[in-house]
Amino acid sequence: MSRILVIDDDHANLFLMEQLLERHGLENETLSDPLLVLERARELKPALILLDVMMPVKDGIAVLRDLKADAELEQIPVIMVTARGDSEMLARALDAGAADYVRKPVDTTELMARINGVLKLKQYADELRKLDQLKVVREMVGTVCHNFNQPLTAMRTYLSLLEKRLTEGDDQYESGELVKKLNSTMDELVGLIERLRKVSRYKPIPYADGVTIVDIEKPDTRDLDDG
Repeated sequence: MSRILVIDDDHANLFLMEQLLERHGLENETLSDPLLVLERARELKPALILLDVMMPVKDGIAVLRDLKADAELEQIPVIMVTARGDSEMLARALDAGAADYVRKPVDTTELMARINGVLKLKQYADELRKLDQLKVVREMVGTVCHNFNQPLTAMRTYLSLLEKRLTEGDDQYESGELVKKLNSTMDELVGLIERLRKVSRYKPIPYADGVTIVDIEKPDTRDLDDG
């Protein structure tokens, strides 16, 4: 079930919105203090936020900007609820990252249509992100296989040459050089395996639409240990 976080400083409005959402089978939680929005949103991970614009201490536009500036919360869609209908205010809300808006007094049919529309768009966006992540995983696996294949091919070549020279009674110097190359290639493989084993130590880098991947060539030195 999609959980909705409703923020409004007016407790009567919160009660009416809570009753309305429950009648339509939507789980919800209400909050009257705009200063607690970020903390509560991190705890709840709501599918959608209904945010009143006109609130004391901190208005809805400022709260919206804070939400969109937080990497953990920026993907949560926000519908602004406002008694003001002037185009300037609505433009500010949309520019700040609002997914949609409804005017007070709230029309039930309009509100539910906008909520359902935004939730469907979020579902589609989440599915696209998952596909993107699968693509990244496939590409990473391909890169790892490629990185393994090169030294393994080199090792096979050096071993074949070493076997041939030993069979032909080649001098120790040339055989020793091949052994050095084998050891160097093995060290390369061991290093690659070690980087993969400690993948949690590597810094995520942005990919697309909030997705991150890991660059195994650049360790995150902020939190290394001997484990």
